[in-house]
Amino acid sequence: MNKIKLFLSSVIIAALAANAILFNGCTVNINANFDLNDINKFMNINSLKETYNNETDIDNTIEAVVAKMSLDEKISQMIIPSMRTWEEENVTDLNSFDELKEALQKHQYGGVLLYGSNITGNRQVSKLINDLQENNAGISNASVHIPYLMPVDEEGGIVLRLTNGTRMTGNMAIGATPDPVTNAEKTGTIIGEELAALGFNADFAPVIDVNNNPANPVIGTRSFSDDPNRVSKLGAAYSKGLEENNIIATYKHFPGHGDTETDSHIGTPSVEKTYDEILNTELIPFKNAISNGADLIMTAHITYPLIDEEHTFGDGTTKGYYPATMSEKMITDILRRDLGYDGAVITDALEMDAIKEAKLVPGEADSTEYRVNIAKEVINAGVDILLLPADMIDPETVDFYDEYINEIAAKTEAGEISEERINESVKRILKLKIKYQIFNIDAGEEDNNEDEQVSANILTVGSKEHHEQEMDMARQAITLVKNNEDILPLSDSVKNIVFFGRREADSVTINYAVNSLKEEGIIKPDQNILVEYYYDPSSEEKLHYTDEIRENISSADIVIGFSYNSGNSSLDKENPQYTAMTSAIGETHKAGGKFIMISENLPYDAALYPDADAVLLAYLGSGLDIDPTERNENPESMPARNANIAAAIETAFGANTPVGKLPVNIPVIEEQPDGTLSYGEDCLYERDFGLTF
Repeated sequence: MNKIKLFLSSVIIAALAANAILFNGCTVNINANFDLNDINKFMNINSLKETYNNETDIDNTIEAVVAKMSLDEKISQMIIPSMRTWEEENVTDLNSFDELKEALQKHQYGGVLLYGSNITGNRQVSKLINDLQENNAGISNASVHIPYLMPVDEEGGIVLRLTNGTRMTGNMAIGATPDPVTNAEKTGTIIGEELAALGFNADFAPVIDVNNNPANPVIGTRSFSDDPNRVSKLGAAYSKGLEENNIIATYKHFPGHGDTETDSHIGTPSVEKTYDEILNTELIPFKNAISNGADLIMTAHITYPLIDEEHTFGDGTTKGYYPATMSEKMITDILRRDLGYDGAVITDALEMDAIKEAKLVPGEADSTEYRVNIAKEVINAGVDILLLPADMIDPETVDFYDEYINEIAAKTEAGEISEERINESVKRILKLKIKYQIFNIDAGEEDNNEDEQVSANILTVGSKEHHEQEMDMARQAITLVKNNEDILPLSDSVKNIVFFGRREADSVTINYAVNSLKEEGIIKPDQNILVEYYYDPSSEEKLHYTDEIRENISSADIVIGFSYNSGNSSLDKENPQYTAMTSAIGETHKAGGKFIMISENLPYDAALYPDADAVLLAYLGSGLDIDPTERNENPESMPARNANIAAAIETAFGANTPVGKLPVNIPVIEEQPDGTLSYGEDCLYERDFGLTF
């Protein structure tokens, strides 16, 4: 595998100032259009570290580089596009898409964001990343070649892109373990090792939102806790694990997405809190991250009407509030001035509906005019990196990026955007890339063992060792909050057991766990196990609760039902899940059986089904359709499966002792006069509660 030539050092300053340098006893003449390749052989990263070991030297070097860059290059450095597909074909091999390669070389973008559609295997994505970096290095007219940020959304738990990696338990499950700080760092370390092995250099994690709203539909188990101080500690520990592997941690979503009931992918959430209120909740983890040296913070597309200034929207008459992503008050005044942050700030994806469909600025939605006007507000607010203004999927979007960059440049030249503001952002981006050795000096000699080393590193991705640590953590996270008549652990005298899964695909993980327990002799040969499911997304009414299922449930000694809570939808009595679960509990009890609920996702459903005889919380409902016994491209590699549900089933049968404690408060659920359900003010189960046996 070819190395990417990375070029930056004190040579630039000397070359620009004197057109010649003396380096290691060799005089190198440099003209005004110097090519860093000519001087690369005289230099190496060690000399850079020895020569530039303080902030002033780095800043001077960056000043010289920025002075050399064109306005197009500077604006492009502030943009990270994605390219999920090209002409409706998934982009997994860059060399199969010559048009796309040429398109990426038209501007020196700051990075490229990969999604699941770009990833089919570990070696494949490693090659794709390398090819992207090489293609970027091949830009012929660049004043200086600046390698890409290669970020990815690999939070662990419910959000991941490496289907051949290690999923880990998710943040709320980490928060439930007895030693969450250690487990947060371990999670960051495992994810960091796997990302670094593949060539990524930044992770859009950790989430440090405080999940203080049970109805939140988008953060949920991505949050460590509803306690801001706990979130602070665990976010710092997670980031430490990433950064020890030279992966940039991205703290998100500033100023806090936890107390919302709208998903900003599809709408614009609003938080009705004062500045003092968020100082004491949402901003605590961000203040802590900044004090610990945060290098990258991601914004949220959320409005704060009690804090921010009102704007006139794009139609010229409607008044309202910009999302924090576009707000000078939130980014410059609060994040930079009040909290003292001078690192890089990146937007959440600008293609999200909270921005794209909100008619915030002049122009038709999706038009170049609209998006450029959005970019103007974002940049002037103090943000440095524009993430995903559009997905580069065809020649039309390539043309869009040409126009987008040209029109941002035109607004800069017209004074609507300060070029100094642009320069500030580029300096922050370069400083970030230097710190993480993305932009540095390569000795120029190929390492003959590099291919062997890359192969060895890739073997760690989804390795047996990583999955064993994941499983250990999942077992620690399982939280028992109800156990009437000590029904758990299940006795082997229980003969008829029905697993009532949410979807048909749940059977993969359920059967894996059951078969493992049979092999261990914990489930006996004379115990009868049936696996059913109640939710069918392919049917019109979604409910899959047949007469045969009713009969099986009524014949069972034990029914183990799986609930998936996300936002307010779980409180809807018309929801197929609510219908199925309440019906199954009633019919189980009518027949004399016992009902155990396993919560797959948010733990708030512990209050939704008060008649369940026992309640176990697992905090993760993704990846249940993945067979943990499968092997991928490496004999030691396994797919990103769900360890939490397997651990919960083990716990039900006594193969694991529950030690988890609630990382959030579980409010009571109240029935309103109109018959609807809502979360109440009182707690049913308080944070840190958990039973054992």
